[in-house]
Order: sequence, then structure tokens, then C-alpha cells
Amino acid sequence: MNMTRVLVWEGQHDFAKRLERCLSQHSDAEVIRYDDEVDHPSSAEAMDADIIFISTTALRRYEKNHLAWQRIEGIPVIWVGSGEQSIYATTPVSERVVLPAYFNCASLAAVLKHTMHAAAHGAAGRQHSAEEYATLPPDLPMGKDGDFIYQSPCMHRLVDNARLYGALSVNVLIRGASGTGKEYIARLVADSHPEYHSGPFVPVNCAAIPDALFESLFFGHVRGAFTGAVRDHLGFLREAHNGTLYLDEIGDLPFYQQVKLLRALEDGVVHPVGGNEAVRTNFRLVTATNRPLVRMIQEGTFRLDLYHRISVVELYIPTLQERGGEEKWLLFTHGFQLALEKYARENIVSPDLPNWLKDWVFSSQFPGNVRELFNRAARLSAFYLGRGTFDQSECMHLLCSGEMDSETAAACALPDFSSRTEERSQVLEALEKNQWRRLETADALGWSRKTLWLKMKKYGLSGQ
Repeated sequence: MNMTRVLVWEGQHDFAKRLERCLSQHSDAEVIRYDDEVDHPSSAEAMDADIIFISTTALRRYEKNHLAWQRIEGIPVIWVGSGEQSIYATTPVSERVVLPAYFNCASLAAVLKHTMHAAAHGAAGRQHSAEEYATLPPDLPMGKDGDFIYQSPCMHRLVDNARLYGALSVNVLIRGASGTGKEYIARLVADSHPEYHSGPFVPVNCAAIPDALFESLFFGHVRGAFTGAVRDHLGFLREAHNGTLYLDEIGDLPFYQQVKLLRALEDGVVHPVGGNEAVRTNFRLVTATNRPLVRMIQEGTFRLDLYHRISVVELYIPTLQERGGEEKWLLFTHGFQLALEKYARENIVSPDLPNWLKDWVFSSQFPGNVRELFNRAARLSAFYLGRGTFDQSECMHLLCSGEMDSETAAACALPDFSSRTEERSQVLEALEKNQWRRLETADALGWSRKTLWLKMKKYGLSGQ
């Protein structure tokens, strides 16, 4: 087998030694480190590497070095870190492969295998020179997968990573608030695997498992194992054989049940209740939660070893507010059309929605995320089918009914977009929510970073 030359371009993320340790078991990999200024990849010598690991923090030193980017053109790149610098941020999502700064050997092996395989088949996107980055289109096309649609940069990154890691046999943990669409992403991960996609997809709501039935539901039982067991039952783990087991709300699983589940996941063997033989099973595990698992581990309510078992790769689903106004409007119009087709007794042409409605959608928070937004869209479609008009006062009353508190009710008032105060407060809120990280704030607002910077200067927020 030919030697694989791995170039490490390291910044503040100290990962080179960890990378070498993880690759030490492979005798066919050679790690080349560029730690000194005189050795960094902008030298005149020809670049000789099969794959490059670049810390996103290294871009602070080299992002304007055109020669460096020209010399690595065509070589597959794996980024390490959060990636807030401009060259990383403008890399097309279809060409971006990312490792967290604190990656483990399992996630490294999975990403490395995928990247090298893609490069061998010509699927790894070419890298762009610095001059090309300035001309990349700022707007991303609408993505669609069945009823799941998206357009914001953060959602394109999420879907791209879901497909990337979905093609690998690694356990995936999906984090996101209620109503963000965790099961859609779970199914996307499951459908991306070359083998498991053809098997069953078994969704399980861990928050709804009765204590007395946990072992029977998860591991199965044999006939006569207990009163009421009139026939054999496979259980979730065996039902998912050669497919995907999706455990939703994994953070709501009681502590003592976590122990039993962990043992089955580690051994790949289940013991049906009342049975004498162990049964081996093989499945892809995808879990999801809206609970803060790291904090739960510190509080002693979630097992650290189970967390490490289920979270080889973590995917975070942005809230609706983080996706920006344009995506909220896109989803609202989509939800309106779906509801119209569902409720209408005959085919009906979707009407043009009024501008005041778009203003309301842009300014509303939707704490229930996509699920709440679709609920509002369905209400409006029912009103339109019944009345045939969009009377503003009646529609606003309908859209805002059932609010749980005064804060969300206040958001239903028609916004005064002539006021600078409202826009300033929205910018300030987005900055604080994203810890003053400008790239993530711009994504959440649906703006470019330049637009955000100009708004911050306009409203006196640049000095925060």
C-alpha cells in the first residue's frame, strides 16, 4: 500500500500530537507538521501531500497568503475547529469537511476514511484560491428533501454534515430545541448510509417508556415470560437489525435504564425477557435530545460512558430564530401550502400572501420553532379557506391566540419597521444570543458579515 502523506497546518488548536497518536496504528500514514514560520506552506517548494488538516485558527496568520492557497489547490482538506474565519466560512458547504477541535480517534478515522474515498473517486471538491473566494455567490439555493426544506447557511452546513457522517457507520447524537426537526435529520442520517438505509428505521420516544416495560420493549420477550405475554416480541433493538435505531429524547431515559441500554450497545447482544439464549443484533444508532447532557452528567443524572458511546459525532440543529427571517418566511409559505392542500376539498391555487404577514413572520420569535410556525401557517390556511380573504385584524387575532405569556403575545403586535429602535434591539439580541460571534450572528439574521458590521456601527454596538 502506498504511503499516505498527511500535512498538518496547525494554529491555536493543539491537535497535531493527538492526530499522530490516532494515526500511529496505521503504518501507511506519514504526518508532516508545519509549525514554524519558515516551514509553512507558502514556501516556494512544491506541495507534496495527499490530505491536509488545517486548524481554522491558523487562518488568522495565513488567510491573506494567496500562494499558500494556490499550492494546496486540489488537495482534500479537513478543517479542525469551529471555523469563524472568512476563508473557512465562505468555503462551499458541499466542499467542507469538519472535525471538532477536540475530536477523538473514532471520529477522525470516520472522517478520514470518507474524505480519502471521496478524493479517490473524484468527489472531493477542489479548493479555491483566495482571489476566488471573493467572487463566491453569497446566497445559497433552497434545499429540499421531501417536506424538509432549508436555505440558511447554517442549515446547509447541518444537512451537508448529516449526509457526510450518515454515510459512515458511526453513532450520531442530534442536539436541538423542541420543534426544530430532529427526526427529519435522523432520517437523513439513516438514508445516507450505503447499507443500513435499506433496513428498518425504528423510532423510539425514550420519554414515553414505562419503567416496568423497559426491558421487554427494548430487548423483547418470549411467550409466557410474564402475565400477558401471549406471543414472542422482538423488542426495539432486534426490530432495528440491519437498519437504524433512533432513540429520541435520550436525555429523558432514567439513570438505571441507561445502564442496561449501555451494556446492550457495547456487547451488541440482547437477552430477551424469559429467554435462555442471547441474540446478537446489528444496527446503526442515532440519538436525539433537547436536554443539556453535559450538565446532566455533572449533576449525576446522565452516564458519562453512555454519552461517549452515543456521541461519536454530534449534530446541532439551529433554532428557527438562528436560521434567520428569510428561512422563517420560506418555511411559513411552505407550511401554508401544505395545509391548504390538506384541508381544501378541491384543488385550489395558492394565493399571494400579504406583505404585513411577511413582516410579522420576520419579527416573531416562534419559541416552538418549526412545529409552532407550521401550526400558525395551518391556522391561516384554514381561515383563508373559510373566508377567502386575509383581513389583517382578524388574521392577527387568529395567529396570536393561544400565546402562553405576554412576551410572545407582544411579538404578535404589528411591528413598526420605521423605528430604528426595533432593528437595534433585534441586532443586539442576536449578538448576545451568539455570544458576539459575528459570523454566527450574521447567519442568524440572514445578513452578510459586512452588513452586520455596518449595522453594529450604525447603532453604536461595535464597541461591546
